[in-house]
Amino acid sequence: MRYTSKCVAMIGFLLFCRIGSYLWGQAPGVSPSDCVSVRYITSLSLSVNGRRIAYLVKTPDIEHNRNDYELFVRDVDDKTVSLGKPLLSGNISELTWLSDDRRIAMLFGDDNGDTNTLVLFDVSTGHKEVIDPVASTIDSYSIDSLGTTVAYAVQDKQNIDSHVAGTSEDDIARGYLVSSGSSVSETTVTRSIYISHRNTSGEWSVPLSVNIENPFSHLKSTRLPLARSLSLSPNGKRLLLNYLSDRFPAEWNDDLSMKPFAALPQHDIMVLYDLDKASTALALNSPFPASTPLWSNDSQSFLVNSPSPVGSRWKAEDVKEHHASVADANLFSVNAASGTVEEVYRHVPFHHERPLVWRPDGDIIIQTGFAKFARLHRFGNAWHEAEHITLPQPDNDQYAFIVSDGTELIGTHETATTSPELFRYQSSLKQLAILTDINPQLHRAQFASAEAVHWVTTGGLSVNGLLFLPPNYKQGLRYPLVIQTKGDGAGWFVCDSGSNHDPSFAPQPLATAGIMYLVRTVADDWKFQDDLDNRNVGNYPGGIGEAVQQMDIWDSAVNMLDKRGMIDPSKVGIIGFSRTGWQVEFDLVHARVLYAAATVADNIQYSLSDYWLAPWFATDIEHMYGGSPEGGALENWLKYSPSFNYAKIRTPLLIEVMGYGFHEELPYKSPEKVPGNLIHYYELRESLFRLSKPFELYYYPDEQHQPDHPKARIASLQRNVDWYRFWLQGYEDDDQRKNDQYRRWRALKAQRDRGQNSVDNKVSVRN
Repeated sequence: MRYTSKCVAMIGFLLFCRIGSYLWGQAPGVSPSDCVSVRYITSLSLSVNGRRIAYLVKTPDIEHNRNDYELFVRDVDDKTVSLGKPLLSGNISELTWLSDDRRIAMLFGDDNGDTNTLVLFDVSTGHKEVIDPVASTIDSYSIDSLGTTVAYAVQDKQNIDSHVAGTSEDDIARGYLVSSGSSVSETTVTRSIYISHRNTSGEWSVPLSVNIENPFSHLKSTRLPLARSLSLSPNGKRLLLNYLSDRFPAEWNDDLSMKPFAALPQHDIMVLYDLDKASTALALNSPFPASTPLWSNDSQSFLVNSPSPVGSRWKAEDVKEHHASVADANLFSVNAASGTVEEVYRHVPFHHERPLVWRPDGDIIIQTGFAKFARLHRFGNAWHEAEHITLPQPDNDQYAFIVSDGTELIGTHETATTSPELFRYQSSLKQLAILTDINPQLHRAQFASAEAVHWVTTGGLSVNGLLFLPPNYKQGLRYPLVIQTKGDGAGWFVCDSGSNHDPSFAPQPLATAGIMYLVRTVADDWKFQDDLDNRNVGNYPGGIGEAVQQMDIWDSAVNMLDKRGMIDPSKVGIIGFSRTGWQVEFDLVHARVLYAAATVADNIQYSLSDYWLAPWFATDIEHMYGGSPEGGALENWLKYSPSFNYAKIRTPLLIEVMGYGFHEELPYKSPEKVPGNLIHYYELRESLFRLSKPFELYYYPDEQHQPDHPKARIASLQRNVDWYRFWLQGYEDDDQRKNDQYRRWRALKAQRDRGQNSVDNKVSVRN
């Protein structure tokens, strides 16, 4: 009896708490930890016979601040959706099935990610065969179909054998010359390519370095700038790879379509290396080939997405159609022996994604849209679309990691509010089946709903977006709003920013905390050229039209939502990451909207600091302002560069900087040991400090551009949630560990209010 009464009392208490939380607007929402705990599929490979799928699941381990990668293999016809037990765990990447449908090649790294070795894993026995490399870390690899020849790229170590100025004790004592200027080669990663063969007794040969001959200068080198996209033919006789070349033929410069790239010191080229002859040839007469090549089953030809060959009729057509950027690619077939080139498909939508499969009968399966695919067949001397496949897309669903055996499609499926899962689509049945349940813990989460919105800028640009609405959203109430400036395709799952883990972006945690959240999306038929054509470049110097256009997008979005009565225009925040961080800094000075809070994260700034400290980027910065600050473009710098406009910023600014593994002294304790990336932010920090502007700067020493360690991701998300709830809602978390944070922020608020009053007083005096 007492047990029953206790249960009733407990149930009543829980119901009271749940009902009360809704009444008081404190419904439990999605936390940063919820977002960081999401598992993602990071690699997918289909066996050659098409009957088994191997896939990697990335599982964050928050307690140990690491990510575990687990290998799963399942039959395509398996109806079980539970995740089950992994066959292998560790720092695994780059899965490749061998033709025996039993072994999988993969890179296997240590816990710190400092080394990568090549492993052949037998899924039947669990046996791991390690192919000993010449170096401890492999960046990428390619293996033949039988697993008897392998090519892999290893990043070269800096040459410290020869004397480098400043390294000796004598240099330190006597002083040494600091060379002026810089070259691209000094800042570009070089890699060496190694080849190893398995002999008849099953042993691997000592890896030999490949000496690649530049097809233009005819100089040979084993150290190749930014070598990547390795593709070994199925028979192991030929190797394709990309690298940066500082030489290119005169005909490339004479081609009008190449004029925008004439100033570049290096061009990306693709070469073909014959392993038997140890000879190198240019694989395609075009710079900037985009995709990793896909070989035909007979090893005679390969497919690649690339700008059209220079001087070809396809290049002339591209120019007429205004397709001249490196992202404008067509699919080409190249015969490796003769060099004969055929255009297979014009204007591929995803230039970095190679075709899904080249079938034994010669047909090719490619992706032609976000949910569209085609089977291409060669009739006579031309390629035509023989079959078209459209996956069901009821809510702008998204599909990724697509693989195919030529008859059906397998990949990941997700929506804006459902995490990725494996799917199988059989075109004969017109049926899509979900194969897994990778994130069962998310079934309990109360996700904010997302509404598609559309608006038109004052400049006439049509823009689509996704607006996350707080749970229990009430029409007629005006909510705070946060804008995420770096958008994505509609339908990708975003708890934080998705699988790419951009810092600062927190759509679900902020929306479930009662703040609307807006992200720009792009439609299936969106073209970047539409944005370019809409820029009002005539009224602005250099590239400033880009920032003005982005500012107009968000000014117009705020105006649209204000007119719909959905937001409070005095409580709008904006977040920028990478390039869009510079655009946010521009907005804080020039936008019509007076933002109540903002974040910039690991961004280019187009500041004087960037100009002086990153000479390899100076040309782009000069283009932005129409010249250098020493010359006739100084007026443009004064008007548009953040370096001369910090005094105009009135918005509290959160700054997040990634350290890329540099562990020098704590910031500002020892200025001579400040990490390189942080130096770029000294100008911003010191200017805001001396001008008494409210800001905070956080440094994440172990993180790359997109943070990957769970604790750093949680910290960035939670910090931004706290920041916007404080400035837009006046909310302070009752967590005692945050007392110092809110003490500082209250002081910043008082500082902002004093500055605002000063501005208002000056305006009233002038009036």
